[in-house]
Amino acid sequence: MGNGQLEIGRFTHGYEEMEILEQGGGANVTIGSFCSIASGVRVLLDTSPALDRMTAFPFGEIFPEHLGDAGVHIPRQSGGDVVIGNDVWIGANVTLLNGVTIGDGAVISPNATVAGDVGAYEVWAGNPAQLVRKRFDDSVCEKLLELQWWNLPLQLIQEMAPLLTTQPTVELIEGLQSIVNDLVTFSGENAA
Repeated sequence: MGNGQLEIGRFTHGYEEMEILEQGGGANVTIGSFCSIASGVRVLLDTSPALDRMTAFPFGEIFPEHLGDAGVHIPRQSGGDVVIGNDVWIGANVTLLNGVTIGDGAVISPNATVAGDVGAYEVWAGNPAQLVRKRFDDSVCEKLLELQWWNLPLQLIQEMAPLLTTQPTVELIEGLQSIVNDLVTFSGENAA
């Protein structure tokens, strides 16, 4: 992956087939936990031409055997890191452009080209990708972001899995948050 770093959270799958195109600008890709990434997903980093030059052609990098190097070097600027949140679902053949942030719980429909930031629990589709709808109402999204179930201990996630796979309500999430808070309090009391 060139000069950049790739960081992947726990239990994320499908990234092994993701294509990351980076040309030395040093941009990073961060993928959260519990993400599902379909085949054919591409992340394009540092792909903008030098707009302040007479030509956008990369002299000194392409066809040096024919065009020579001649000491020409156009420094690559990072187009920005790509950050994919937690519990994100990305469909087949999606393209993510540099500098994009995808919020927790978002869904990107197949064949979309994402050029701008995607909010938490939003569904995006199209080329260019556009907001289709929110997955849940704002109060449910807010509670899910407070719960951050993907950061919980594995044993607790395993126990909560049957509830995590149901339709969320504010009451359900508040109940789960209460259980988490009780466990944290109990653990803190036992540690003292």
